[in-house]
Amino acid sequence: MLALPGGTLGLDGGIRITPVPVKGDPTDPSASSWNPRALRRILSDFRPDLVHLEIPPGSQAAAAAARAARRLHIPYVVFSDESLRPRRGLLERRRYHVTLSGAAGLVGGNLLALSLLTEAAPDPLSTVLPQHGVTLSAPVTHDPAQRTLRLGFIGRLVPERGGETLLRAVAELLGPWTLTIVGTGPEQEALEALAQRLGLASRIRWLGGLPRSELGLVWQGLDCLVIPSHDTPTWVERANPVLLEAMARGIAPVVMRSGALPELVGDAGIVTDDRDTLVDALQQLLADPARVRALGERARRRILEEFVDAAVARRTASFWEKVLARVPATPAAR
Repeated sequence: MLALPGGTLGLDGGIRITPVPVKGDPTDPSASSWNPRALRRILSDFRPDLVHLEIPPGSQAAAAAARAARRLHIPYVVFSDESLRPRRGLLERRRYHVTLSGAAGLVGGNLLALSLLTEAAPDPLSTVLPQHGVTLSAPVTHDPAQRTLRLGFIGRLVPERGGETLLRAVAELLGPWTLTIVGTGPEQEALEALAQRLGLASRIRWLGGLPRSELGLVWQGLDCLVIPSHDTPTWVERANPVLLEAMARGIAPVVMRSGALPELVGDAGIVTDDRDTLVDALQQLLADPARVRALGERARRRILEEFVDAAVARRTASFWEKVLARVPATPAAR
């Protein structure tokens, strides 16, 4: 069963979709108010073995759903991808701790998110799981005779995404390379001017903002995706769908040690710490095209094993089973 704010009752394959009356903006679960009676009625009628909450744990919706589950003696799991400690008001802070303290399981969208959950509630079973699976697209084709390292950067052009770091790094590379930049943002003019000053203009393609549906040809022109993001006090990489899509297509990932990027890449790419190590990593790839292809193949294999829909579903179901195995049998409430 899938309970959603608003919408209509229906079936999607084997999933029963049940609407919940909501006050406020249903697209913003953290600010909207879900009807507690409706939530309890849904759980009472359907009687699930387990409830999985994918709404902010400090929200009214999460608190209402958790309260309904507790009253009916139904165990519940809480998911969160909050990766920075937010400022919470008194009421939100209370809802957050009450919701987590009654959970049978905790799921972080990444290690940072999980650490915040387990800090507030160390006892429940916990794990890291992606919120969504990835579609395994056709792999890009690599020409073994190609000697130019074709780099790509896809993302909003803002300081935390590390565009300046990337430009200054590629300026130090020795050998043939090109860079394709997809994205727009407040740093675009400054980055284009920097590229001119560094003498890189002839090697860089600026494609501007493109929808995900139009990235097909871009992927075919890349050997390596570079994500030189850096954490700030107000922002970290919680997840990166573009990175996962590149890996699914067999494109070698090179990332900075920032937020969730290292755990997404695992051993299927290169994780760097600063501009100097980024230069070293790219220089090594430029000198060894075979390694670029090997990393791309490993990245695609990692997506297949860990991040496609079937793999995420399997890992999620396995965690649910472990949670249920730890929950003592309790007579269902009437």
